This record gives sequence, structure tokens and C-alpha cells, in this order.
Amino acid sequence: MRPRKLLIVDGYNDEPGGLGVPPYVDVYPRYIAGAAWAASKDVAVHYVVVDEFRSSSSWLARASQYDTVIFIAGVVVPGKYIGGEPARAEELASWASLIEGPLKVLVGPAARWGMGPEGGRQAYPPSYFRGRGFDVLVTGDPEEYVYDLVAYGEERASPQRIREDYSNVDRFAVLGARIVRFHPNYGKNLIAELETYRGCARWVSGGCSFCVEPLRGRPIQRGPESIAREVEALYLEGVRNFRLGRQADILVYGSPGLGSEEWPRPYPEALRKLLHGIRSAAPGLEVLHIDNVNPGTIARYPDESVEAMKVIVEYHTSGDVAALGIESVDPKVIKLNNLKVTMEEALAAVELINRIGSARGPSGLPELLPGINFILGLPGETKETYRLNREFLEEIMRRRLMVRRVNVRRLLALSAVRVFRMRWGVRDEGAARSFMRFVRQVFDRTMLSMVVPRGTRLRSLWIEECRPEGYCYARQVGSYPLMTVIKGMYPRLCYLPEVVVEGVSSSRSVEVRPLSEPVSFS
Repeated sequence: MRPRKLLIVDGYNDEPGGLGVPPYVDVYPRYIAGAAWAASKDVAVHYVVVDEFRSSSSWLARASQYDTVIFIAGVVVPGKYIGGEPARAEELASWASLIEGPLKVLVGPAARWGMGPEGGRQAYPPSYFRGRGFDVLVTGDPEEYVYDLVAYGEERASPQRIREDYSNVDRFAVLGARIVRFHPNYGKNLIAELETYRGCARWVSGGCSFCVEPLRGRPIQRGPESIAREVEALYLEGVRNFRLGRQADILVYGSPGLGSEEWPRPYPEALRKLLHGIRSAAPGLEVLHIDNVNPGTIARYPDESVEAMKVIVEYHTSGDVAALGIESVDPKVIKLNNLKVTMEEALAAVELINRIGSARGPSGLPELLPGINFILGLPGETKETYRLNREFLEEIMRRRLMVRRVNVRRLLALSAVRVFRMRWGVRDEGAARSFMRFVRQVFDRTMLSMVVPRGTRLRSLWIEECRPEGYCYARQVGSYPLMTVIKGMYPRLCYLPEVVVEGVSSSRSVEVRPLSEPVSFS
């Protein structure tokens, strides 16, 4: 039977190449909705985010009125979120068991790789969800499955089907753009993830031991014209903020070697064509940011990387962050886990990004700064690992380089990745805690005082959460936005045109003072 009425429940995803926690909307709901509408103009597609779904018991009863309920879920790189609370494995299993009638489908990282609430422990494998209310776990590409489901019925829809190119996605992404109207952040601080290619160039060597991206196989790329058409469709629906977040390394987009070489050479002209197309399709955009940059690319091709980053700075908006997956600078850990760069190479990458992007832009923040990712608990880790990682950060401070943020997370071991079969986990809790204290109490505070010194004016912030103690958290829109603390109570998702920094508030935030009255949106 072909479904005529679908409900998409967005449980949010966070994976190495893709973020869907508000204010972000990832590609999953847009592709899925577009696939359904491409298969049938008459199918009804409704969309709800998990925060709204869990807040009202009526949603369970309403869900039973649909032919198909599709849950999107899967946090595989856990973080801390204030924009929304991702669906938990136990919640998903409970909801699927309680909903009676429709076909219940699980898609996203949870169905393909598994998921977990936090690092330092084994994840819930996909098998956890089998027998717990779900009829189908889509381990292939969700939009391919949904298209066949709506066009031909359940019997002919394969949950294992993988896209071979982007011909379908390019259609579905445009058709599905209008689903953003139903997102709670629509018309406010909504930011759309854009996919430029999928997979990791290092798939030829297996990639990093812990990462799922190489498991996607040979990378395939989207054409810049197709991405521009998707941006235009989103722009016409009112989206003004975009991030090129769905790729392992934005510097190698368009490279002829991507898909056949472990270390393809950056191709700045392809980036220029991509970014020019986006700017032309969305002439009034407010934010255009990137996400992942492979520090190994910078180490091997510094000249080409400089040119690529100059192109990014020419077309993007300020306050951008190049997230560097360094993970560890311990040579033993690097070798065992097939990581990307030595300490010297990582320092060179941080220095180069500072050279290109440290000038302050219209947002009040530097144009482009590095972000650094560490993972605790990788195979081969010892007390010496933490000494070396600290030495690396101390050298950054000694050189007076700026880093926008440091993410330190414990390894979440997914059964599909190589590290699961190795000896992993933090061996020295005391050393780990000492390193974390240094990062948060010394390094982070030093960086905040450099990136946003007292008196800095920041523009275009949104109140995202208020505390009963009498203060609120506000952020700009973008990649890893700076957390600010404002005294007083304000309506959630009201807009602050401009604030001034009054000092460092904590290891992760600065205290600011509004320079004008906030603007509320209904």
C-alpha cells in the first residue's frame, strides 16, 4: 500500500558531517519531504520537532492517524545543546511501541550506526531498536527509501538502498525546502545545513578509527549549480542563514582527487564557483559559514589551503569557524588511530588560519578562526597524552594565536567503527580531569579575552534560554556561536541588535550588555 499521509518527527542528529539540533535544520527532513512530494503531489507530509512532540501527550494519539511515521534520530558526536534536546534511545523505543496503526520507520544515524547520549560508554546499536516498535530501520539513504515507499509501496521500498549520485537529492532538496516553514526557529534564527559532498577522502585508508564518515564509501560530490538551486529554494522560503556543514573537509570540495586520493589537493576555483553561486542565489543572506576543515590538508598543501581560505573569507560572513579534527597530538595515539596531523602540523594549521582570518568583521568577531576537537579515551592513550595535548595548547597561547573554541569529548564507541574492536577508554581519570580543568579554566578564558576583549560590540544575537537566577543566554547564528550571558529576563528567541562585551563570565561565555531594546517576534 502506498502511504498518503506521512508524519516526520525530527529527533535531531549530530554526526561528524551534519548537525540538526535547533537552531539548525539538517538535510534529513528536507530530503525526506522532497522525496515524498516528488513521488506523489497528493501525499500529505507533516513535520514536528521532537521537543514539541514530547511536550504534549496528544502527539502520540495524533501520530496514530498517519499512514507512516518517520523518526529522524542519532547523536554520534555528543555535545551540550541549548536549542533543543535530541531524542533519546529509550524515548524512541517507547514512542514506537505506543503508536498503533501506521508504519513506523527509523532513519538517520540511529538506524545506521547507533547512537548514544554521551561519550565514555558504548552506544546503543541499531539492533536495540529492532523489536521495540519500529517496523523498518533505514540503513541506506532515507530519501531513496521514502521515494520508493510513496511511489510504489512498502513491498518495493528497500531500506538498504544507497544513492549512487546526487541526481535525486538535487530534485528532492528543492521540493522539500518548504518543510522549514514548520520548524520552531523559522523566521528567527533558523540555519540550514548544506551538503556539498558525502564521505571522507581518507576512506581509502580507513580514516580515523572512531569515525563513521569513511564507512559511507567513496565520496561523491554535488555540483555547485545544484547547491545554488537548493539555496535559492530555501531563500525563497525565508531562510537567511546557511552553513556548509555536511562534508569532512570543505577545502577539498571540487577537487579532482576527491574519491580516489587520501589527501586530495584543494581546488580554490571550485570553492569560488560554489560560494559565488550561493551568494547569487541568496543575495540578502545574513550568515554563510563553514564547518569541518581537515588539518592534514593544510599541512600537506599550505599554499593551496591559503588560497582556498582566502576565497572563503571573501564570500562568507564573519564569526566563522574552521573545525579542526585534531583529536590528539600524542604520536602513539596518532599512529594507532590513523589520525591526521602531528603537533607541529596542527600548530602550523592554527597559525595559518589565524593569518588569513583574524581580522575583525562586521559581526564583531574575527572573520575565520580555528576550532579544535579533542577526543579522550582513544586507544594508546596514557598520562603522557594529556601532557602533550596541554603542551600543544600552551604553545598556542605562547604564540598569541586565537582559537574560537575547544571541544573535548569522551569517545562514543559505535559498533560499526574500527575503534569498537580495540582497547579504548580513559585509563587515567585524574589526568583527564586535570586536562579538562586546564582547558576550561585557563585556555578557554585566555582565548575569550583575546577573541572578544572588553568593549567588543557584537551584532545580531538571539535569546535562547533564560535561567530563574535572573539571566539569559544569547548567541549569534553560525558555526559554534559564542555564548553570551545577559542580566535580566527576556522572551525566548527575541532579537538583540547589538551588545557590548563587559568581560569573561565563565570558561565558555562572556557577559554582555544590550545597547538597545530587544525585538520580539511572534
